[in-house]
Amino acid sequence: MKDGPLAADLKTLREQTQRCRDILAKITQLSSSGAPFDRMPLATLIEEVVAPHRDFGVAIKVRIAVAGAREPVGARNPAILYGVGNILENAVDFAHTTVEVNAWWNNDTVEIVISDDGPGFAPDILKRIGEPYLSRRRGADEASSEHSSLERSGLERTGLGLGVFIARTLLERTGAAVSFTNRIFPDHGAAVQIAWPRGRFEAGDTTPGEIGETDEKPAS
Repeated sequence: MKDGPLAADLKTLREQTQRCRDILAKITQLSSSGAPFDRMPLATLIEEVVAPHRDFGVAIKVRIAVAGAREPVGARNPAILYGVGNILENAVDFAHTTVEVNAWWNNDTVEIVISDDGPGFAPDILKRIGEPYLSRRRGADEASSEHSSLERSGLERTGLGLGVFIARTLLERTGAAVSFTNRIFPDHGAAVQIAWPRGRFEAGDTTPGEIGETDEKPAS
């Protein structure tokens, strides 16, 4: 049938194929915009990610904690730039007024936390965040009730998390552990924690493998 479940799924596949092309083009652009062996301190990496999202009506507050250990310096890694950038972009999209980017490090760990003051993640979405595809095959009532919660996490019903899925997978390939939570009451909004073992961050490598696979022992 023209408007049946199969037609809807085929439409989703076409949309996601184009989305994949767009994401790969963006990653390629990030790869070519710097020398292949460029290295950058953590603060510089954060500023490069944040800069394109300023002046869009949402305040982006960057806080970098003072640490006794020297600031970590990693390779200019397109996987990290895209992954952190995608998460930041989602935060800006759903924030009411403010996004916070907090970073800290010690001799063992490098961590970035991106949070916003938007509506936060719905509980059912937190269980599925980072999935590449959510089925369109649901009843009208269910689809209507889930519409707003799907939008919060960037998981539109026609796609369904592909950008978040690729961002998370790329970050995990660099050794990061990525967790999605909501801020603790009385604060509201979403928070995403990205944490690397310092040695992996500074090495700047990406574990070989296909998108969709994960490292056997992600950082905790």
